[in-house]
Amino acid sequence: MRKETLPLITDYAFRYLTLADTSSVQDLYERCADYVELVSGHKPESVAAQRIFTEIPAGKTYNDKLLIGIFTPDDRLIGIIDAIRDYPTTQEWYLNLLLLDPQERHRGLGEKIYHIFAEWAARQGAQTISLAVLAQNTQALRFWQRLGFETIEYTDNGARRTTLRRRI
Repeated sequence: MRKETLPLITDYAFRYLTLADTSSVQDLYERCADYVELVSGHKPESVAAQRIFTEIPAGKTYNDKLLIGIFTPDDRLIGIIDAIRDYPTTQEWYLNLLLLDPQERHRGLGEKIYHIFAEWAARQGAQTISLAVLAQNTQALRFWQRLGFETIEYTDNGARRTTLRRRI
């Protein structure tokens, strides 16, 4: 069981996701089909929710994985943060995913969630946050750059992507 307290945001609740939330996660993925199709080229798979619970980088454990849901007051999942602490280096957290329901986008909520998450991560020992954006996701690249993330690497090994990092 995790010991740290999750951050708070007015009108929304953050809580760790568990396997009991699998159907809510799957439903969110299906509502976010625009994002899934942009980055994968196909519609959300029926096992997308299961995959988010089980995928971790080599050398990390499930204790390093932070899978956090953002819920409305009526307990509807409208967002997910999927992060790995101390990856790829100590005190660097890798933000694998910040996913928001399309109805919640373009209102400043993503930026607010990121800042609250970053402040909370810093209190947990994180000094930097890194992430990768696929080349075709130009809107996400602009979003992260606007938040102060800087490009540290660009790769083109079939899945062109930009790796970004920001000190917190």
